[in-house]
Amino acid sequence: MNHALRRLLASVAEFFRRLVPPAQSGTGRDWRRLALPAYVIGFLALLFAGGWYVVNRQLDIPMRIVLMLAVLGFASGILLDPESVRRAFTGRQARYGSNAVIASLALLGILVVLNYLVYSNPVRTDLTEDQEFTLAPETLLTLSRLPGPVTLRGFYSPDVQSSREELRPLLDEYSLHSGGALTYEFVDPLENPVAASEFGVSRDGSLVVIYGDNSEVIPYPSEEEITSALIHVANPEARKVYFLTGHGERDTQETGDPGYSQLQQALVSKDYEVGTLNLMTDAQVPEDALAVIIAGPLAPMSSEELESLRTYVESGGSLVLLQQPRGETEFGTQTDPLEAYLSETWGITLDDDLVVEPNSSNFLVAVSFRYGQHPITDRMQNIASIFPAARSLSLAAAGEATRTQTGLVYTSDNAWGETDLGFLRAQASPDFTAGADLLGPLTLAAAGEDPASNARVVVIGDADFASNGFFQQLGNGDLLVNSIDWAAGQESLISLTPRAATQRYVVPPSVQVTGLILLTTVVLMPGAVIVAGIYVWAQRRRRV
Repeated sequence: MNHALRRLLASVAEFFRRLVPPAQSGTGRDWRRLALPAYVIGFLALLFAGGWYVVNRQLDIPMRIVLMLAVLGFASGILLDPESVRRAFTGRQARYGSNAVIASLALLGILVVLNYLVYSNPVRTDLTEDQEFTLAPETLLTLSRLPGPVTLRGFYSPDVQSSREELRPLLDEYSLHSGGALTYEFVDPLENPVAASEFGVSRDGSLVVIYGDNSEVIPYPSEEEITSALIHVANPEARKVYFLTGHGERDTQETGDPGYSQLQQALVSKDYEVGTLNLMTDAQVPEDALAVIIAGPLAPMSSEELESLRTYVESGGSLVLLQQPRGETEFGTQTDPLEAYLSETWGITLDDDLVVEPNSSNFLVAVSFRYGQHPITDRMQNIASIFPAARSLSLAAAGEATRTQTGLVYTSDNAWGETDLGFLRAQASPDFTAGADLLGPLTLAAAGEDPASNARVVVIGDADFASNGFFQQLGNGDLLVNSIDWAAGQESLISLTPRAATQRYVVPPSVQVTGLILLTTVVLMPGAVIVAGIYVWAQRRRRV
């Protein structure tokens, strides 16, 4: 076979030899010197063609011209110096080089197959600490519940091309996990100003979420904003909740640690409208109230206020109560009409105790890893929540047979409900008293539901856990926001809370550490290499 190949190559070489005569002596010109420039031109043209295709991904006219130039360059090189081609294919170097060529082709084939398999079976892994490129579970839940096709249309001009490319991976994740229900596209508002004005886009770099006839503009796209917009356009109805005032409740406008401003921000980010309600001046709960939230009252409400609240709940309304231990309120020995109503009608009783958690670093801070089976806590099974200075709940049969209760949060088995609070004044450690104190596990939060009237209540034995000082810690914020979502009948919004990024700070090293690093990397390490080289050189000289 090698003999036949040699004869074939010899025939080709003879053809080129006749086509291009050898250089003449005297005044004749040696055309072979032009072969190398021709090869260089062909090679450069081929490189340019490859780069052009990678950038433009199309076989356009410039691409074809450059390819033709590459072919002419290589053909001219062969015609100008066919003898070199013949020697390259028939000489000893060709025989040895053929093995290298075959091995290279085999390796190239393996790489092609591997790349094809990887491309056909993509695996996406997010290695960032905060999982910046992984969609949150609530986003995945929202995508799974999309009622129909949704389009995300980004309006990005060439001036903000970098922002567009930063957003593209996030939109790819949305499209990938939507099962084909969500698609996205980018539009240049300078080339298509009509489309921008149609959706009221006024800022370059905005994203529009479109579902049917509903749309929402997001000026600064992020996962939280996009997911919230998806829920808004799919469920365009108004959502309003009211915080009760007039009894020393927590202030949703206060930004200090005791305030509830972070809770309000979380609710507003989920398209809730947050209002206040004073039943001493308002005769009844507004009809647009999806839920009434009572956050840490310091004084009991009047019987008239309770009657207005009872009428609202019995008519299918929802109530969320966060109640502090009595020692932190001004209730004294007064009977709270609201607590009595919840105990008699809903079977949820707020115990007169203070939860003690001996396993906690602070025995007055209850740490819970145990949750009941309920839509509020279904996605919190791996997230702890903490309750500073909490009281326990007791569950019993409700006044109406159709009403049910579910424990949401439980303490550890070692916790107990301390009924004698004298240890606080004595600044001593409490001791469990059998028969008087309540032995754990204790219920810290519970939910009640009446399917007959669609009424819902959530009772939590602590108001501090949702304050600004504790809202972002572990699962505290999720627990309360989920409770409000469920009470308001907005289960699709549960757990859609913004994800806080981990803050990292670079502390520059001291002068001594900087000097040590410089000495090691610039002097010691290179010096060791030089010394080793001198030693090897000296040893070889000695042998000679």
